[in-house]
Amino acid sequence: MSRVILLRRSMAAGAMQRELEELFRRQWGRQQPIAIRHRSDLWQPEADVYETEQAYVVLLELAGMRGVEIEVTLTEGALFVRGHRPELHHEGAVHFHQLGINEGPFQCAVYVPGPVAEQDVEASYDDGLLTITLPKRRPTAIRVEVTSGS
Repeated sequence: MSRVILLRRSMAAGAMQRELEELFRRQWGRQQPIAIRHRSDLWQPEADVYETEQAYVVLLELAGMRGVEIEVTLTEGALFVRGHRPELHHEGAVHFHQLGINEGPFQCAVYVPGPVAEQDVEASYDDGLLTITLPKRRPTAIRVEVTSGS
């Protein structure tokens, strides 16, 4: 079964390209999982990534947001999800005993291990969960006519 590897890192376009190239080199150069990477100034939503017979599915826990605040980009075998969760207002708070809800900018990158039917990718946000479905591209067969050399 194919592996989907979750990467966590903010990247500019050039750095993103280098990271993807390094990811591919490591993935096919040896069969060890790649470490999760992150930047301290961005938070990463909790994610479930799985594969069905028809698609790769990514579920992200993003409570307290609206779908329009989330950007989803698929590029060269990698899915990038970015956004910004607004600051939480703790009305009347005098002391904080625990703070665990992330706010501010976030990013998550998921390597997709196989070809995807890009035109059919769907994303929906409901009850704090972002669900991204990436249908697998079906292999296509073409008939090649053989001609004689004479």
